[in-house]
Amino acid sequence: MNKEYSLEENVQHGTKERPLTIMNFCTGKGTSYPDHFFVERHWHYNTEILKIRKGRYKAEINLETLYLQEGDICMINSGELHLLEGIGSHTLHDALIYNQSILGFSYGDEMQEKLIHPLLSHKLVLPRIIHPSDTGYKQLNHRMEHLIELGKKKTDDWYFQLKLEILQFLIDLNRYGLFISSADTATAFEKERIDRYKRIVSLIEDNYTSALTLQMLAQAAGCNPQYLCRFFKEIAGISPIQYLIRYRLQQAERLLGNTTKTILEISLDCGFDNVSYFIRQFKKQNGLTPNEYRKRCHLDLLQ
Repeated sequence: MNKEYSLEENVQHGTKERPLTIMNFCTGKGTSYPDHFFVERHWHYNTEILKIRKGRYKAEINLETLYLQEGDICMINSGELHLLEGIGSHTLHDALIYNQSILGFSYGDEMQEKLIHPLLSHKLVLPRIIHPSDTGYKQLNHRMEHLIELGKKKTDDWYFQLKLEILQFLIDLNRYGLFISSADTATAFEKERIDRYKRIVSLIEDNYTSALTLQMLAQAAGCNPQYLCRFFKEIAGISPIQYLIRYRLQQAERLLGNTTKTILEISLDCGFDNVSYFIRQFKKQNGLTPNEYRKRCHLDLLQ
């Protein structure tokens, strides 16, 4: 299972001049997802549109659980907290990921005022899922297939064509009345929970090398420790302190596999001031001691 624990995705999709990309994700032996597809809860400022090619998926978008199947088009708006997990070992999907800012025009014409500006200001949002049986699917699917084809061919003017095709895709969504008012997507209470969760996990991941206490996290969240533990566990399934330990251990795995630092150095670099405690926690999570894990990583590289 491939798990990415970073909440705010620290990945650049495309380049500054061409801030969009088309990606294909398949599962199975020899791929990055040999068991099944899994990307942990995270968020980014890009917009993401998925086309499910094969199999079924469980998606979570802003804490709402959805199920996707072959043919579905799923849309994730900028800034939305989301995860995606394949159901079973044989899945395949494409993803269009782009910076929504590329859609803006300097001239405030009708399209800019009625469609683009409401999207960029999050007054309008993309719908969650378009199923093959939904109104407008045939046209939208045709657009999506053309987008994916253009992204894979990478002709000299592929970026220009892709940008125009994204605008056409949005025009089709508007034509079929599929955009949603952001006021209808979540209650103020749900938005507060999502924002608070983002804030806490970002704080943990930015400061995991330092001493962090539950009281410090609660203060950053603007609530008491008891409430923090309760709402965080409802979302993540574990407490904030367990999340902190898990994230530190993930960073330790990376250092063990990619550096020659000693176990003590890695322990300290990852926020553990007691090396014995670090070794116990590492073995509890991975079934191996840090030394055993490092040896296995080196063997995997040799094979």
